[in-house]
Amino acid sequence: TGRGQMVSTSLLRAGLYFVGSDLNFALNSGGGAIPKIRGRNAAANPLVGYYQDKDGRYFCLIGIQGDRHWPDTMRAINRHDLIDDERFSTFRARAENVKEAIELLNAAFVTKTLAEWEPIFDSEDVWWAPVREIEELLTDPQVSAAGGFVEVPTGEGSETSTMVASPVDFSETEWSPTRPSPEIGQHTEEVLLEL
Repeated sequence: TGRGQMVSTSLLRAGLYFVGSDLNFALNSGGGAIPKIRGRNAAANPLVGYYQDKDGRYFCLIGIQGDRHWPDTMRAINRHDLIDDERFSTFRARAENVKEAIELLNAAFVTKTLAEWEPIFDSEDVWWAPVREIEELLTDPQVSAAGGFVEVPTGEGSETSTMVASPVDFSETEWSPTRPSPEIGQHTEEVLLEL
């Protein structure tokens, strides 16, 4: 339209969006099916959850389409015999035998490091993501490419401090920190005089 608009964000709404799958399910089930937090071994889908590799590193499987992703995952762990196994061949069967399925996956995943699993998962179209540690995020090229950190003036000459960037960007207005956060009480007198 050629007219500007206000851009706003809300931490509450961001939180709602992150649990949107559960909320949408509850909203559209007449309120009678509120998802419950269950332990990892009680998940309905063993292909959605966290697992550990040989080094104890965590990664997340994101096989949300269980019937589609089960064969790919079984090929990745070299368990072709389990693709059509009646205990796991359908979503319902896996849900009924979830503890056994998770035990099988646990046993397989601890045989290799994440570096070894990565090319296998990718070649078999297994949907997954590594769980990053804080120190890994500090040097992650994707975090840098996404503008995850920004240099903020410290107020001491031209010195800056690297900090986490705002998650909000604007299509037409570039932004960058122009000054440091005020010190405690820095503007108290100014505000009181204005009042």
